[in-house]
This record gives sequence, C-alpha cells and structure tokens, in this order.
Amino acid sequence: MKKDVLVDAGVLISLTSSCLDNMLYFFAEKHKVRFIIPPSVEQEVVGRPLQSKIKRYLFSALRIQAAIDDGIIVVVDAEVKEKTAKLMKAANNLFYIKGKPLHLIDPGESEMLILAKELGVEYILIDERTTRMLIEAPLKLKDHLADEFKVNVIVNKKNFQYLTAEISALRALRTSELVMLSYENGYFLDFQSLQPAILEAVLYKIKYAGCSVGFREIKEYLNEVQ
Repeated sequence: MKKDVLVDAGVLISLTSSCLDNMLYFFAEKHKVRFIIPPSVEQEVVGRPLQSKIKRYLFSALRIQAAIDDGIIVVVDAEVKEKTAKLMKAANNLFYIKGKPLHLIDPGESEMLILAKELGVEYILIDERTTRMLIEAPLKLKDHLADEFKVNVIVNKKNFQYLTAEISALRALRTSELVMLSYENGYFLDFQSLQPAILEAVLYKIKYAGCSVGFREIKEYLNEVQ
C-alpha cells in the first residue's frame, strides 16, 4: 500500500540544490511512498525556471523534472480554487493586531493544505514555519506573534474553528525530519563508519538551505544516534 506525501516547493528546492533528492527515490522504492505536488508547485519549481532560464534555479528544476519523469514525484490536479481562496481568507483573518489582520499564508500554501484534505493525504513536507505552526499549534503561533510584535494578538474565533476543522489532522514534516528518517532507515549505510559525520553535514546543509531546524535540535539528534 502506497503512502502519499504532499511536498512543498521549498522542500523540493532545498533537496535538489543540496543534491539530496535521491532520498525521494529511496523512500519511493524502498517504502512505497508517493510524493505529490499540485500543478502550481510544478510551475513554480520546474516550469518558471525552465521557461525563464534563470540559471540560479535551473539545476533544481532539471532534477525535479527528472523525478517527475521517473514517477517519483506525481503531479495531481484538483478543482480547489474556491476552497483554497476560502482557507486563505480565513488564515489571513485569523489574528489581528491593533485592529488589522495579519497576513500568514499565500495561495501556494493554501492550495497545499486544501489539496491534502481533498486527497486524504495525512503528511505534508513543508519547511515554512508559519504554515507548520498554523497546522500544529495555532495558539503557540499566536503567542509567538504577540512576543515578536510586543502587542496583544486578537483571535477570530470563527476562523479559528474553521481552520481547526480543516487542517488540524494534517501532519507537517520538515526536510530535516526526512533526513533523520532516511538515516534511521539505512539511507547512509554505504558511508559505513562515516554515517554520523555525513548525517551532521547533511543536517547543517539543509539548515543553511532554508530548513527551520535549530542548532540545539541538530545536536540533540546527533547525540541520540552516536
């Protein structure tokens, strides 16, 4: 039985730019994981870079296209425009500071969340912190924003209830957690005694590529496996 995972554009760019996209092949071939993206993500990470020939993103775009051609990444479309707009409106009118709503997510993240529910996908690979906290701990996100802006943050209860019903069952994974799962499932076995050192290097590589994993978190995980 295949397990589907919806993948955000940022994760794909992080993996391919770090030459770690073989992890997707590893999970697809060894554990029957199917990595799914909507057409908007395909356009963002493949179509636009190839059409515009922006050299900075060509390497990632070509590697992602290869994974799509190989069936490792599957592009799945669904009619979710109205639901996407509704969810984005609710999210961007969830928290208020001094009477003004805070912008939390864009159309891309909104489509990912709605598509996951429409397809019955439980796991989303996403590094973007705000979206992950919106899924996992919206009240902690509220506290974080209050601390950041040094003001009281008001919650729209109706939108909070709607978002909880729509997305709270989703499970967000970061690129760092994919790397850790890869290590635990034998992805780095060919490196033999160098496995812990390779793991540390990879975790720092994806951290500096944009994954929101902390130095303390990396250190704690390395202590567990060494």
